[in-house]
Amino acid sequence: MPIALSDPEKTVLEDQLIPAFRAILAAGPLPGDPAELEQLAATLLVPLELPGMPPEVATAFVGEVERHGDAGAAGILAALAVLASGEVAASARASAERLARSGVTSPAADRVGAASVREARCVAADDAELLIALLGRPRTRRLQVAILGIEREETGGALVECRLTSPLPAAEARALLETTADDAPYAERIAVDGLAARAVSAAQRAKDIDASLDYEAAIALPIIARALTGDPAGLARPQTAPPWEEDDPELIVDAADDEEGFHKLIQRLLDELEQWAKATCPADGPVWRNGDFVGSAMLEWKGNYGDGCLGRWTSDDLAEFLLDYFPRKVSVHEETLDDVVDCVIAFLGFLDQRQSLSGEPLDGLEQACDALRDDFRARTADPSSWGLAKSMVMRMFAEGIDPSDPNAFERWMTSFNERPKAEREAIIGGPTNRILAQFQSPTAGPRAKGPAQQARRKSERAARKRNRRSR
Repeated sequence: MPIALSDPEKTVLEDQLIPAFRAILAAGPLPGDPAELEQLAATLLVPLELPGMPPEVATAFVGEVERHGDAGAAGILAALAVLASGEVAASARASAERLARSGVTSPAADRVGAASVREARCVAADDAELLIALLGRPRTRRLQVAILGIEREETGGALVECRLTSPLPAAEARALLETTADDAPYAERIAVDGLAARAVSAAQRAKDIDASLDYEAAIALPIIARALTGDPAGLARPQTAPPWEEDDPELIVDAADDEEGFHKLIQRLLDELEQWAKATCPADGPVWRNGDFVGSAMLEWKGNYGDGCLGRWTSDDLAEFLLDYFPRKVSVHEETLDDVVDCVIAFLGFLDQRQSLSGEPLDGLEQACDALRDDFRARTADPSSWGLAKSMVMRMFAEGIDPSDPNAFERWMTSFNERPKAEREAIIGGPTNRILAQFQSPTAGPRAKGPAQQARRKSERAARKRNRRSR
């Protein structure tokens, strides 16, 4: 019997959730791998489990999945049943059972929700710790790596990061864990119950202090919670920060899904920036010298490492870009560094004049940039802040080599590989430092791919509309 929905509920269902599911269907067959099914189901749960979402909407949406009527739909319903709670889980379970009675099942259904912890480590510093766990599933040698970041100094032990990789070859996943345990000075092996206890405490602390996690964490939490505690609700759910309400929709991108479109948009914005600079900025000033370069780096970071909202900038974004990404990834000569912060401010002004800037007011962002100047210069001058590729390029600069010259680059690499191990590691760091750097950065962490990432973008838009409607 059809479910009676109010007009606002119909809008949420028909304008947001069902189009998101149909977009997933249009992208190709629904996944059959249990890990992919869980990731897709967890992504769909983000809007379904928003505070205040009427249960009738979730029930109606689950019915739409059931009507698709194939093994992929049965797999999604099975994953929703084990990762959701309350009415959503009950509706998904009932729909999956109806499909099964009609002969439609998923071969992966008995493995969704079956991930368990195979091994775990804690890598600690004075003010934070990383909990790193290997999650395995029946009948596969591939492992997922769960990464929980806990901050202690300012939040008193709150969960601030939560990531879950796609399934990896066992050797690759285990190499991360074992190298960390062997070489890190503050690493320890922890049992499953100890891991669960720390995760439960940190998630509850984050909720108690109203900490806000991102969408990647919202997707990972129910999967990790079930693996650690046996219950998808076993970890408290801190609030999830929705995308900024006034994002310019033209500048919301999915770089992994449409790389060509992403780079075309970057080029169009840089062309507009050039015209704006000609009319606004003094000739031979910082923007004329390096505005295009810095603007390109900001957009690349936002699209490939950030939230995909190219016009949305906050003080935290600027800190990550200037104090982490740029020092770690971007290789430039010393004279260029003098222009970087001024070019960042100019690019934000360009977005503001274009009416595409969101996140925080321009004057606050300008003040944040000024406050970060000294730390930016200190970080960019400190080789310990550089990533592997940048360390090598900066060494080439120091030795008078042009990295853009292929022949010179090849000769230098041959010479570098013949140097003693101690000399090479003095330039690029040891293996542990390189591995830990991937996870200690606020911008790091595996990104959803394929249908799950498409669903993530759709669910973010659903969250924005839902939040506007509830005000």
